[in-house]
Amino acid sequence: MSVTKRILPSGTVTWRAKVFFERRVIAQRSFTRRVDAKRWEADQLARLDAGSWIDPTRGRITFAALAEQWQDSRGHLAVRSQETTRFLLDKYVLPEIGAFPISGISAADVERVMSALTARGLATATRRRALSMIRLVFDYAIRDRRLSVNVARMVSLPRGATKREPHWLRPEQLGRLVMAVPPLCQPVVLFLGTTGCRFSEMAALRVDDVVQTPHGLGVRVHRAATQSKRTSAAVFGPTKTHQTRTVPVPAALDEYVRTRVAFTTPGGYLFPSPSGGVWTNTNFRARSGWMEATRRAGVEGTTIHDLRHTAASLLIAAGADVKAVQVILGHSTATMTMDLYGHLFSEATWQAMEHLP
Repeated sequence: MSVTKRILPSGTVTWRAKVFFERRVIAQRSFTRRVDAKRWEADQLARLDAGSWIDPTRGRITFAALAEQWQDSRGHLAVRSQETTRFLLDKYVLPEIGAFPISGISAADVERVMSALTARGLATATRRRALSMIRLVFDYAIRDRRLSVNVARMVSLPRGATKREPHWLRPEQLGRLVMAVPPLCQPVVLFLGTTGCRFSEMAALRVDDVVQTPHGLGVRVHRAATQSKRTSAAVFGPTKTHQTRTVPVPAALDEYVRTRVAFTTPGGYLFPSPSGGVWTNTNFRARSGWMEATRRAGVEGTTIHDLRHTAASLLIAAGADVKAVQVILGHSTATMTMDLYGHLFSEATWQAMEHLP
């Protein structure tokens, strides 16, 4: 029999349910009522038949231990992505539920974590990232057959202020900004503002990446030099989308690029820092005097990433279609390009307004 009666030394009667698989006990549990024991046994057998049975002992691992395994499984991702999740775990999540066994964590526990983050005054974006990360950890547990349900997905993502709208410069504003930074920084600003490459992609470019195509010079973008949040040093890795693309060199930079290729030894950076090494966001902002330069150019508040939006707006104004903008900017899909810049492709909204009485 799989449900047996037991009498404890105290005289208390309990019912022990055991689940057998291939002649061995794979789960057992005690109940004070026989009906509860039979019900639990039937549920476990039904899960076995359906192939969804989970070994209860595998759910005893703590959230902290499981999160560490999950973090280790993300070694193929960009350093910044790994550092971000590491920071969120250590700073905000593990102090709240790190010691809990994963099978004992409820949706209410996750909601308490989110409430604690709100009480600390964290931005909506940070709280959304934290919840998304918790969800991914539980997804990992399900794939590892430790859980059958992701309780974190029962908790809604926090709502708050909308994301900052893309901001771009007009051609004359970009020109003023280029002239406002030191000469060594001018090619960087012009390249970012006309090609839309990410700063980390620009920093990783070497003269070897310059290619001659039937249409003119191009640069092969296939790596990124991302600044580590932990050490502030540049860490080389794949591009954000793990894809390679060839970006045309703007006419305004044609002479600069040809000169760099002609007089730079193989392996040298196409856009070197003053020491000949790699730019990081921090040392470029310092060397360019970014805050003061944007003020002098009359575009105060402009970020380096806004140069990427500037390039997109200039490409669209020049007649580039969605696919061309997607490829040049390195978006993973044309849908993403349309989500960000779709309103720039169509004049329908403006034409409709012009026809109003």
